[in-house]
Amino acid sequence: MRSLWIGPLGRLREIPEAAEQHDRTVDLGVAEFAALSGGITTTRLATPPRRLTLAWGALSAPSARWVAALALGATGPGPLAVLDPTTAPNLLEPGQSLGVAPAAMIQMVGWGTLTARPDGVLTVTGTRTDSQLYYRHPHWGGYPVVPDVPVSFTAEATAYGARCLLSFFDATGTAVGGTDPAPVATAVPPPGAVIVTPKVQLPELTAPTVIGGAVLRLGEPVAEGETPPLGEGCPAMTVTDYADTPRLPHRDMTLHLVEVRRARR
Repeated sequence: MRSLWIGPLGRLREIPEAAEQHDRTVDLGVAEFAALSGGITTTRLATPPRRLTLAWGALSAPSARWVAALALGATGPGPLAVLDPTTAPNLLEPGQSLGVAPAAMIQMVGWGTLTARPDGVLTVTGTRTDSQLYYRHPHWGGYPVVPDVPVSFTAEATAYGARCLLSFFDATGTAVGGTDPAPVATAVPPPGAVIVTPKVQLPELTAPTVIGGAVLRLGEPVAEGETPPLGEGCPAMTVTDYADTPRLPHRDMTLHLVEVRRARR
C-alpha cells in the first residue's frame, strides 16, 4: 500500500497526501535502578504501546474533513484501524512474523500442542491434517482490510508441507469468504469483509516442529518461499490530540494516536 488508510473497521478512507511528519515512536517503558554497588537493573513493559504522530501540510478539503471527524469522535466509539504504508512489508505482530512467543497471538485449533521453548521459539507437535494455526490481531481478532486491495499470506511452515489460508469476516464476525489451502494464499476481500484471519493448515507432526515465521501483506504480492520481514503490526489506535490550522483553501493538521488493546468510550 502506498497511502495511509485510517478509520473505523469497515469505513477506512485513504489519505492520499503524504504526511510531512511521520513519527512512529514506541514507548518501551524502560526503567533503570542503580544499586549502591553500581550495578544497574532494568525493567520494561511486556507489551509497549505504539504511538503515531502524523502531520500534513495543505490537506485537501475531503481529507481534512475526515481527519477532523476522526479526531472529534464523529465516526463513533471504539479504536481506529490505521494501515500505515511504512509497515506494508508485513502487517503481523513482531512475534507472529518470527514464530516466537507470546504464544497467545497464535491460536492452535484442532489436534496438537503449541509450545514455547525456553528461547521463545514456538513449536507444534501431535497435529493431524485438520490442525490449524490462527494468527490473531491483538484487538479485533483479525487484520483490517480495504475493498479491492488484495491480501497475501504465506508461512515458513510450508517448507514441511503446511498450507496457508485466508478467512474473511464482516463487522458482525460472520464469515463472508476465504481461500483454499495453498503455499501462498491470495485474495481480494469479498463484499462486506472488514477483517481477515490468516491461518496455517498443518500436516501430521509427531515430533516438536518449529512453526517458523510468516508474512501478511496488503497490496503488494507475497512470493512463495519469501523470508518473512519483521512484522510491525497494525495496532488499533485512538486519537489523543490533534491540531488544525486553516490555510485556505487547505488546512494544516497534526494527529497524535496511541495503541489501545481494550477500547473504552
